[in-house]
Parts: sequence; structure tokens; C-alpha cells
Amino acid sequence: MFEVIASEIIRYKRPNQSAMQFYSSEYRELDILPSQVTKNTSSRRPPPASLILSHDFTRPSFASLSRLDETVIRFVNASQTLADFVETTLSTRQGKQASRSPSAGQVPERYASTQPFQQVIAAGRVVRYMMSYLRDFSTTIEQLDVRSEQVTFLITQAPFITGRCQAHSADRISRYVKFYNCIWLMLNDMIIGVAFGSFLCENYLVLGNLLDSFTQIYLVESMQRALIWLNSWPAGLKLNTELSQFYCHSLLAAITIWGRVLRNVGPYYPALLWMVGAAGCCGMTMIVSLLSDIISLLTVHVYVCYVLSATVFRQVLGLAGSLWNLFRGKRFNVLRNRLDSWDYDIDQLLLGTILFTLVAFLSPTVLTYYALFATTHLAGIMLHGLLDTISALLNHFPLFALMLRIKDPMRLPGHIVFRRLPSGSLVLEAARLAHVRTNPHPDTALRDTVQHDSLSVCAKRVLGKD
Repeated sequence: MFEVIASEIIRYKRPNQSAMQFYSSEYRELDILPSQVTKNTSSRRPPPASLILSHDFTRPSFASLSRLDETVIRFVNASQTLADFVETTLSTRQGKQASRSPSAGQVPERYASTQPFQQVIAAGRVVRYMMSYLRDFSTTIEQLDVRSEQVTFLITQAPFITGRCQAHSADRISRYVKFYNCIWLMLNDMIIGVAFGSFLCENYLVLGNLLDSFTQIYLVESMQRALIWLNSWPAGLKLNTELSQFYCHSLLAAITIWGRVLRNVGPYYPALLWMVGAAGCCGMTMIVSLLSDIISLLTVHVYVCYVLSATVFRQVLGLAGSLWNLFRGKRFNVLRNRLDSWDYDIDQLLLGTILFTLVAFLSPTVLTYYALFATTHLAGIMLHGLLDTISALLNHFPLFALMLRIKDPMRLPGHIVFRRLPSGSLVLEAARLAHVRTNPHPDTALRDTVQHDSLSVCAKRVLGKD
């Protein structure tokens, strides 16, 4: 008796490996994240569930049946190479082509030596190590660190890309996408930077005068008028006179001192903007980083006033919380880090009542001045977040990968799908990659920028909890 096995022919288009086309059962096979070490898909361990089922003697074995697994997909990917080899062998009588292997995966990869670049890579690592301690204080230094890392990445990956190798594996295609995506980003960054930098260099006098008037009107005079307005019982809000005058005079002094500094530096604004425009040859990200640092320097007085008002506000909140525990008969246990019941004396309760009266009458004044500078500080955080987002997009946007996804989906396959033709036969196709992510910076700056400038983080900063 012969066993009848149902089968069906599946049609497919031969992937051209010379054009870096291939099929993949899962999108993770093509690792286009330079922040991660490219995984070796050929030595992938099977999942634990399949190992357990393989040792289950009560289940029938289906190993003899054909199935669409990784081995079949590798054969499908090598079908065009095998067909070219057979055609070449049949069309020529000479045996020179017979030494070529029919399987692309059997060709050993030989890459050029990276010894001439070892000194450059070592110097780049030293510079990045020195910048790692200063990148938190300056956006420009952080951008220099990112650019040095991109250059190091290109130097280390250039031998693997330019080396003569006929095997186009997922590892090589991943390196190819990451390498040229980084080049595209750097070239586009420089082109945009040169264009915007030329605009700054041609109009540095007009822009310098506008910057001088902007800083004096909005960063100095507007803040002074706001403090004077708060000191004169705004909108019928009666504040504590003595505390309000102390706030007003102290913060006005800080703003006035920094306003004089800005007035003395005002004549140098055109030269400063010209230098920023000249830095456009290094890319638009360098201009954005310099502008971010300039904004930080111009708003030092706003940050100082915010820190002072936030410190007082935090202490008042802490005192109010302690008085709340006092009236409830609770005490914070430092050793066990919890609230315990406690019997307070009459004099302690009387002192708590007096302090509560002071806090209740002084809190509106503290809250009013804190709200003013918290609002200005929030506006500064949003502006810096916008600049950081622009810089992160210019540094890490997957431009080349998106172009490949639109041009040829088989170069960035997500997974395989089957489509039923009107005739009834099945066709194997490569689905488009759903998510394209490339990031040559190991800190994943775009994600960190979004998290760093998110609404929750901004709220914590405004409340003085950073």
C-alpha cells in the first residue's frame, strides 16, 4: 500500500542576492540597529518549548514531513544564485566557472584589514571618554560626542562594506543599511547646515540686533515688570507685603545684574551669530546645539530665580506635610521608614498651630512667585526639547532604510505571507517591514530625548522634584 500525502505547489519570485533581496520568516533577522551587536542568525538556539516537545515520546514525530522552516527559506534565497550557476555551467565549455560554489552561504567572507584605522579609532575613543563627563553640561559637547561616534562607526564598518565578498547574508545586509544610513544622515546634515549657516552669515548684523532687542525686552524688562506687578497685589490677590517685597527686591537684583551683563555682551551678538553660521559646515545639528547652549546662557537668571523659588516652595511643602502628620498624631520613623503613631505634648501641638498659621498665610505668596518662574522654566524646557528633537531626528532618522522600504520591500522584509491567486495556487511574498529603526548612537538618543522632555518629566521639574 502506498501512503498518499497531500501536497501543494507554492510559487515564489527568486530573490536576487546581488541586489540584496531575500526572504525572512521574522523581521528580527535583519538587525538594522547599530546600537546592538548584530546577532548571528545561523546559530540561533531553538525555543525551550520546541526542545521539550522534541523529547516527548507520546507525540508522533513529524520530522519526516516537509515544512516551510528556516532551511527551506535559505534554499529559496539561494535559488537565483543556483540558477545562475547552472546556466553559466551549461553555457560554457570551460571549467573556470565550475570552482564557484552554488550556495551563497558557503562563500567565506574576507574583509580588508582594519589595522590602518586602529590609531584613529583609539584616538576617537579617548576623545569620547573625555567628552562623556562634559556632555551633560553642554549640548555642543554632546553633539561632538555623537559625531565622533558616527565617524568611528563608519571607519570600523568600512572594511566590511567595501570588502569583496559574494555572500549577501542578513549580517552583511544589516551592515550595509546601517553604514549608508549613517552616511546619508551626515551628508544631509551638512547640506542643511551649510544652507542655514550661509543665511546666518549673510544676515548676522540684522539677526544680532534682533537678538539684542529680544533679550532686553523679553528676558529682562518683561521679567522685571512681572515681579513689580506681583508686588502690587495683582488681580485683587492680597499677598504678604513683607515677604512679597523680599521676593521682589531679591529677584529683581538678580535679573538686573544679569541684564547689565547681557547689555554689555549685546555688541558681540552679530559676531557670535556669524560664528554659529560658520559652524554650519559641521552640520545643522552643530548649529542647533550651539543655539541651545546660547539660549541656556541667555536664560541663566531665569534658571537661578526658578531654583530659588522652587527651593523655598519645596521647604514650605515639606513643612506643611510635617504639620499634617503632627495634627494626625503621626511621626515619621527614620529607622523603619514609615509613619508611626505618637503622643505629642500640649506645647508641641501649640507650636505646630503657630507654624501652621505662618505657613497658611505665607503659602499664597510663595506659590505665586513660584508659579511665575515655573512657567518661564517650563517654556525653556519645551524650547530645549524642541531643539533636542530636531537634533535627534537629524542624527538618527532612518532615511536610507525608509528609502529601501519604499523602493524594494524585499531588501527589508518583515516576514513571509501567502497570497492565493485566482487560479487557486499559492504565491510566497515578502511583507513590508512594519517598523524601521536605525540608530547609530548606543544611547538611543531619540528615545532618550522623548523621555527626557516628556510631560511627566517636565511636570516633575516644574514641581522641583528633579
